[in-house]
Amino acid sequence: MATPNLVLPTGRLASAADRRPKSKSLAALIDKLNATVAEVEKWSPIEERLGDQFRKAAGSAPKVKGGVVPASKLIRDGEPDVDMPASDWFYRSREDIEKGHSEALARAGNTEDRAAADARYAALLADWDAQEAAYNRAKPRGLARAQRMLGKAHRAWSVAENAIVNYQPNTLPELIELLAYAGRDEMRGVFFTPDEGQLKFMLRSASSAVAKFTAN
Repeated sequence: MATPNLVLPTGRLASAADRRPKSKSLAALIDKLNATVAEVEKWSPIEERLGDQFRKAAGSAPKVKGGVVPASKLIRDGEPDVDMPASDWFYRSREDIEKGHSEALARAGNTEDRAAADARYAALLADWDAQEAAYNRAKPRGLARAQRMLGKAHRAWSVAENAIVNYQPNTLPELIELLAYAGRDEMRGVFFTPDEGQLKFMLRSASSAVAKFTAN
């Protein structure tokens, strides 16, 4: 999972970090977002390097032959017929095999048919498990942890971003800072990327805050 080169914000927001309060202020939320981005940057190249190593060593992912698609003829108006040769089809996950088993049992008309379906899919599952075990043995040490930590960092990134989207400014300067942060348009370092609906929510919150500050 590649991640763009990210740079922590510079300028007024970053230079004010040493005097930011440690409460749940906007500044604290921005600091939290910066920290989650740093975690993504830490784990992303590790996961990518080990993942590439794994893919080269393990080869193709497991797949189990499920059957054969019969030969057929494609007939089109005004066009020559096209002969379609028979071809194998494969299960590419254990869940798909289990689903096929359930469907086969639902179609079974008697005890013998159900027993045949059980035997066939037990063999398919055994084949899958053997392939998967061999595939996973090629997994380099540290990849599972890198994948877990990268996923955790990405989830934390989303949480931190949502916290900024939902933040209600307490002062006019903080509102100005929030709008400036949301509107940053840089070639690099853009990692606060709310969608259109979130930006509209932030604008409604800003409008409410302006009305409150004006009334006060």
